[in-house]
Amino acid sequence: MKKNDRFLYLLIALIFIWLLFLSFRPSQEENSHDPLINEYNVTGFSTDFTKVVAEDIASIVSINADGTVASGYVYKQDGDTYILTACHAVSDAQNISVIFDSKYSADAELVGYDPFSDLALLTVEIPFDVSALKLTDAKLLKPGEFVISIGTPVSLDYASSVSLGMVSKEILTIDNSITYHDQRSVYYLDVISVSTNLESGYSGCPLINMNGEVAGMIIMKTSDDQVFALTANEIQRVADRLIEGEEFQKTQFGVKGTYIKEMPAYEKTNLDLDLEIIAGLYVEKVRENSLAAQASVRPGDVITKINGILIEDLDDFLDAAYFPSEEFSFEVIRNEQSLVLGVPND
Repeated sequence: MKKNDRFLYLLIALIFIWLLFLSFRPSQEENSHDPLINEYNVTGFSTDFTKVVAEDIASIVSINADGTVASGYVYKQDGDTYILTACHAVSDAQNISVIFDSKYSADAELVGYDPFSDLALLTVEIPFDVSALKLTDAKLLKPGEFVISIGTPVSLDYASSVSLGMVSKEILTIDNSITYHDQRSVYYLDVISVSTNLESGYSGCPLINMNGEVAGMIIMKTSDDQVFALTANEIQRVADRLIEGEEFQKTQFGVKGTYIKEMPAYEKTNLDLDLEIIAGLYVEKVRENSLAAQASVRPGDVITKINGILIEDLDDFLDAAYFPSEEFSFEVIRNEQSLVLGVPND
């Protein structure tokens, strides 16, 4: 065999081996990635939800209040185990029991409640430890963000049911009304608007973000299927006072508006607001005969301080509302002038 022929055969053999290697390599790589692909499918979109549910479900409870079904969750365990739920479900009940996801049932005592926030605090004695759910800042929620509700719709047979929802928009202020001590009160309430389909019984269940934290508590569903949740920011203020046995009342200022720092520049321009105003509550509505109305606060005013508390966001407003005082002063900017408006808190 000639030398050139041997070289040609060797070259053909090498090319054949190389083609075999190339045809084998993708298959090998595909096989090597199979576990990763499978893991992604199992622990991706689905597991983000199932992990949250698995971590939190032991802290979610069903409530039987004289036969009325509601939901709740563990807020704190410090000797006693404290449960939060909706006021309207338990405030008039004679017999209240709490059922954990493990099916353990215990009689509950109503520690206190606040009808204006629709929040009630129960306590139970149980022979085991259970984790309290962590609260988060509801102001961090974004429209389109997924949230989970775990509760007991319709009956105890459906305890610990899971429902997926979506934040409809940022925290909004709604008109609310209750009848308390035979007196009807109409007031504003800050809530989270949730796009979800929840049945009766979900009242009192936590609204959970994808970190497993409580952003709010479901308190109402309107006739047009709007679901609202009390913010975790307000929950903490009310619950801590109830635990301490404090007598308190949220001051209803009677103003509705938008916080300046949440306004884009074009909106401030459209409202003829000075762009240098970076803090305050722009007043859109003032409820008739309210505390703010008595102080002569008007739509178009920017409330910068209430009783010396700088008003930048919801937390500042709640701090002022839950701070007891015999009189209130509103520092406002009106037509580029600074005013101090005072009113007694009768």
